[in-house]
Amino acid sequence: MSVQLSPTAAGTFGADMAVLSTGDVRIPVHPDTPVAARLRDQAYRAAAGSTDIREAVARYAGTASADQVLIAPGARAAIQLMVASALTDRREVLIPTPYWASYPTVLRSAGATPVPVPGEVGLAADLAAFEAARTPATGAVIVNSPRNPDGAVVSEADLDAIVDWTGEHGILLVFDQVYRGVPVGEGMAASPLERTELPEHCVVIDGLTKSHALAGLRIGWAIASTERRATAAKLASHLTGGTSSVVEDIAVAVLVDDETQQRLRPTLNANLTNAYDRLSAIAGISISKPPGGIFLFPDLGDQRPDLVTWLRDEHQVAVVDGAAFGAPGHVRLSFALEPEQLAVGIDRLCRALGGDHG
Repeated sequence: MSVQLSPTAAGTFGADMAVLSTGDVRIPVHPDTPVAARLRDQAYRAAAGSTDIREAVARYAGTASADQVLIAPGARAAIQLMVASALTDRREVLIPTPYWASYPTVLRSAGATPVPVPGEVGLAADLAAFEAARTPATGAVIVNSPRNPDGAVVSEADLDAIVDWTGEHGILLVFDQVYRGVPVGEGMAASPLERTELPEHCVVIDGLTKSHALAGLRIGWAIASTERRATAAKLASHLTGGTSSVVEDIAVAVLVDDETQQRLRPTLNANLTNAYDRLSAIAGISISKPPGGIFLFPDLGDQRPDLVTWLRDEHQVAVVDGAAFGAPGHVRLSFALEPEQLAVGIDRLCRALGGDHG
């Protein structure tokens, strides 16, 4: 059976590769009508984002104002700008394991020192582990909820405790919620933005890549106190120079369309159930059904040291090695694909690992 893949996937792996290693949402949900870019202004936009896009993000966030919003060319750039502009002599940043594979590099590029904190798959953040890892040099903590790679979510009670603990110790809390708007599971994960007022030491990171299936726009944002946002905006004027005016205008139009996530919901949840049911039936695999995000993160045990390469070369299915996230033995696979493509990939994975194959 031949499956038509995206040009990027086909160009990277070959025409018949079932790509489960993607990090974006590849389910077609947008109406078949072009988004007209407003071409009235092609001069430089403000480095922190135009008033229109910042107001649109503030409305989407619900409890923020436009002067708290920093627009950036992607969420990782937003993290880089906020961390680089905030940290001084205390430059260690705690990141719970498993963690998004790019955090260490993004933090180093911001002049910080990433400090992985031992953790568990399925447990997004552990305050006791943070306290054990804290040193006089600890300047920030990153909490990703729902988390890449395992979909783990921080509870409201745990988040409140982390917000209080970071505030008590003068530590910046960078709360990365780029998967929060992905319509998987029941309700929305907890967020610092649900507070009446965002604490001064908290920064919230978000974007359109996952929640609105728009990875190619490369637009993200940070929400922070007006003072922190202003400091980061000064750095942005030199480092990133702002985002594309066309991208900003498209993002404004997309944020007005509140149906995108609802169009994603049925396919994402059906995909998750189908993939989880198939993989959980394979003997020797440990897997949990994630409450959020777009990934499954099964523990395959001691299958073979070259497992990911073997799956790619011998079974034509691409997954990501869990070692990249600080969790060797696991693999990350996306269920945010068109159902037919996902079914082929799961079928090949099950066949390779000794399970049923449809």
